[in-house]
Amino acid sequence: MTRFPVIAACLALPLCLAACSSEPDATLHGYVEGDFIRIAPQQPGLIISTAAQEGGPVAAGDELLRQDATAEVAALAAASARIDAATARYDDALAGARDPEIEAARDQLRQALAAQSDAAQALERNQALFSDGHISQARLDTARAAAETADARVDEMRARLNIVRLPARADQLRALQAEIAAAEAERDTALHRLDLRTISAPSDGRIHRQLRFAGEQAGPSAPVYEILPTDAVHALVFIPEPQLASLPVGTRLAVNCDGCAAGMRVTIATIADEAEFTPPILYSDDERARLVFRAEARFDGTPPPPGTPLFFEPLP
Repeated sequence: MTRFPVIAACLALPLCLAACSSEPDATLHGYVEGDFIRIAPQQPGLIISTAAQEGGPVAAGDELLRQDATAEVAALAAASARIDAATARYDDALAGARDPEIEAARDQLRQALAAQSDAAQALERNQALFSDGHISQARLDTARAAAETADARVDEMRARLNIVRLPARADQLRALQAEIAAAEAERDTALHRLDLRTISAPSDGRIHRQLRFAGEQAGPSAPVYEILPTDAVHALVFIPEPQLASLPVGTRLAVNCDGCAAGMRVTIATIADEAEFTPPILYSDDERARLVFRAEARFDGTPPPPGTPLFFEPLP
């Protein structure tokens, strides 16, 4: 009932003729998007302090938070003590073997031989009991493992006695050097774990959100901060399919938005390979405008905040 008066009004007014035109609007739409990063410790632990606040700027390397490091400090002290002990044994070995050392090695070998004899006798008894069905296979296996351990201990003590008797003691020195190297590796690991308890900003940016605070647990799946890096803001542009060919990568566009600086420009950096659409899709000339391609564009100057709606006009 109201269709004909509207058409008549459009025919009567030149301005309405332009509004009723089927010519597509050249204005493109989009918004500002930020590639936020979440800062999470590599190891779970209690947060003891945080150094940044929401909305505040951060520079690369700035301390953001500290976790409780009691265990790491203790591990570092233990590794350092092992280095000192291994170094002392190495220095003592360089001085050459002494009679008390040789006698001590013989005593250890005698003890190992006695233990080997006891384990062999126990194995023999258990084998007899197992044959008669008085004990289980598991008990027999335990006795056999004990006998094998005793044999290995005897071999170890014999080798140690031989090393002690060697004039140059080269094998023992190499073993002690390896022990020192292992303790140093443990120390380096402890230092690394201790360093992980202090988290720093990976780049310049701004704290967008603080997710956890001192007294809470944080870890790989429990981030503490959400940061917007300085160079991680770009514009999303939705290009209708009919205009895609005229707006290739590298095209510069004028930008308008509430609060945008005058003369702001962006350059299209990437365009998606596949179109997005608003259903229903009818592949006809009239419905082609429903197909839009998602493009990313880089700002020439300081970008607006993420989420800001944008309007783009192709530059002549």
